Order: sequence, then structure tokens, then C-alpha cells
Amino acid sequence: MRNAKLLLSLSLVSLGLVACTDDPPHPQDVRKHITDDLGHVLRETAAAAEGTESLIPTGSMTMLERALGQGGASAASSLLTAPEDPADPDQGFDADAIVEQLNTKVFIAANEVEPGIYKVPADLACEQTTYDDLGTPTTAIDPDCAASWDKVGLRIRVEEDGSTLVMGIQLGASHDEPLEISLSHTTLSVSVDLDEAEDAAAAIATAFGEQAPNADLSGKVTGTLTVLGAAHVGVDLTIDRALQIAVAEQGASLTGPDAFRLASAASHVLDLDLDGTAGAGAIAVDLGATTLHLPDEDGAMDLDLPGASFAAHAGAGGALQIDNISLGDRTTTLSKNGAVGVAIDLNPTAGRSLDATITSAGGAETIEVSPKLDLRISTNHAVLGDEMGMYDVTGVLLDGKLRASDASDQIEVVSGTFSIATNPASFGFTANAGQCVLGEETTDPQTFESYTQWTVGTCQ
Repeated sequence: MRNAKLLLSLSLVSLGLVACTDDPPHPQDVRKHITDDLGHVLRETAAAAEGTESLIPTGSMTMLERALGQGGASAASSLLTAPEDPADPDQGFDADAIVEQLNTKVFIAANEVEPGIYKVPADLACEQTTYDDLGTPTTAIDPDCAASWDKVGLRIRVEEDGSTLVMGIQLGASHDEPLEISLSHTTLSVSVDLDEAEDAAAAIATAFGEQAPNADLSGKVTGTLTVLGAAHVGVDLTIDRALQIAVAEQGASLTGPDAFRLASAASHVLDLDLDGTAGAGAIAVDLGATTLHLPDEDGAMDLDLPGASFAAHAGAGGALQIDNISLGDRTTTLSKNGAVGVAIDLNPTAGRSLDATITSAGGAETIEVSPKLDLRISTNHAVLGDEMGMYDVTGVLLDGKLRASDASDQIEVVSGTFSIATNPASFGFTANAGQCVLGEETTDPQTFESYTQWTVGTCQ
């Protein structure tokens, strides 16, 4: 199945179960909703992301990211450092292309199999281009793909509720609807019901003459985009019902070591405000207790994350304030075959949370924490089945303020103390107010292994 952008479009625009009017809208009315409403929401979202992409500072976080990436602390790095910038234009989408494809390929009279029910044609996913010896392209429908597509039975049901278009994606002979959406001129809300998804997967397997997947799915997730003004949007993501996902090969136990399992408590996971006009943004994250089991031939891995939360806000030219940074109320662990390989604690003796203020001015960034940043990491390489590098980072402690400048690779301790503890201890350091820390990539002459060597001294 090709054309990922189209499938994304369908997941955004083909869902929904609410009280609606009895008469479904005509195809031209559906297309008007797509053009006027979906186009508006997507364009304002893109503009909001573009107008706020410069709000995230990077300079003062360099040392923390590099420290967490050393030795056995890479698992901590993935949990505590920022992901790739979602506003990167290479990761963007073309709103006009999405609208055009839906209006010209899906919501047309030829696809309306019943009033308000549209069959999604196979040519959207099954077109195949081949080239002859002269390089001349020929585009045709792959017959095997088309036959499989028909068995999936993908249809879109559309209804209107006042000025809102509501839709449901239908799968299988029973037309189960695992995805829901409501679309107005200022909102796009999508829900995924895993209970319905399990029924749909079983129906599709039956259509292919195969056994239903060995899976147990439950829970519901809803995401909503709301246009709040010009280049100003809000994003909300909620786990409405706790997620429970278990998938395994036929005959394998869903509770055994060979099953993939994910569980996450009901929570208001994300509340994001992006104001591209004002160049300001705010975000609140509150992921509930989450566990993940990953089967592997070399040993099953288990992540136990008690939670992850913070609230941040930033304005153009102002400070980025991050409050209540936390990894839950107990130790985060990564285990292999039931034994703990990595254990992570954040501020275990200071309420397991902290606040941070990051300020940018004159080519420099400062980071100040309260009450402190006390990150403790324990790594058992025997359990993980790997070898320790030159050293492991076992702790990062900042009790004060740091400053980083574009003009220098040094990190200045403006106030308080900053230290990194290692195993062996000789690779760590402690720096006090007025001192600077420099980290240089070094290669061990005996093992040829690269590592970061820290030097504390007078600021240059």
C-alpha cells in the first residue's frame, strides 16, 4: 500500500460517530467542507508551527545531552532530551495537495455506493509505475493489490451535524468503525477506538481466509486541533480509556515473553498552544504510568515508566519557563529478561520534580533550575548483554545556573555547582561558580574507543 500522505489524509478526514441529521450531505457539500474547513485548519496549523519554530533553545542543553549520551546512559538520553523539531519543514505536509486528493479521488459521485457512503478506490493505493527499456513509464493498477484492497472493504461514512461534518472509516464486511472524526471550520477531532479496531482486524483476516490476529486491544485515544486565530492553534491529545495492547504470533500467550505489550493509563497527555502571530507557545505534557514489553531473540525488554510530565511556556525574545519536570513518583527502569538493566531517578530526594528557566540573550543561553537537577542513573551491563565503554555516567547534578555561548564550546557555571559522576569515578568532575567546563571528544590509544573528556578550569 503506497502513498502514505493519502492514507494520512484518510485517517484525518474519515471518522466520527455523533448525533447527526438524517440526510447525508451530497458529494459537492462534502467537498465544500474539505476545501473550506479542512483546508483552513491545516493551513493555520502549518502557519502556527512555522511562526513558533524558533522558540526552543538548544545551546544550554548541549552539555546535558552529551553527558546523557555517554556510556550506558543512552536510555536516559532518549527519555530526557528533546525530540526532533516537529516544525522541521522536511517533516511538513502540503494542505492543498491533501484537499485536492480527497476532493478529486475520494468524495466524488462515482465512489458513493450508498447515500453518504463512499468506497475508497483501489487506484489510490495500488497504482504501479513500470518503465520499459527506453525508460518510458506506464502506470496501471496492480491486480493483486486491488484484490486485497477490495477485501479490506475501506469505506467512508459521512454525515452532518449542523455546520460540522462527521465521518467514520469503515473496515471489513461488518463495516466496523475504529476511527472517528468531526470537522468544522475551526476544529479537527480524531478518535481511535481500539476495541473497534480489534473487531475490524478480525473481520479483515476472515475475508482473507486467515485466522484472526492473536491480539487483545482496548482503550481509546482522541486528538483535537483547534484554530484559535490567525496562525494560532491548540492541540489536545487525551487517552480517554486506558490503553491495553497485546499482540503475539498465533499460539503464543499474550501474557508470555513472546508477546508485544503496551499499557498506558488514562491521561490528558498533551495540551499545546502555538501562536505563530505572537511568536509564543505553551505546552503541558502529562503521560500516565506506562509499561512496554518488547520480545526479542536475545531477551525480552521491559520499560516501566511511572509517568512523564512538565509544563512550559515561551514568548518571542523571552525566557522559556519549564515547570514540574517529572518522571513520576518512583524509579524508571529498563529490564531485560526480568532483571533491571537501567534504573533512572530524577530528584529522588527533592520531590521527584524540578523547574527550569532558559533565557537567551546576546548569543548566549542560561539555564537555571529549582530546587536542583539531580539525575541518577544505574546501568548493569551484564544484564543488558553489552560492554561498558570507557565510563558510564551515573549522575548529573546542577544546583544553580549554567551559561553557554555561541562563541565558545565552554559551559560556564554562573552560580552554584555542576557535576557529573561516572563509573570509574576518575572521568567525572565538579565545577563551582566562576569555573567553566569543556568537553572534548577523545580517543583511547589502547582501545581506539571515543569518549568525552571533561576539563574544569578558568573561563576563557
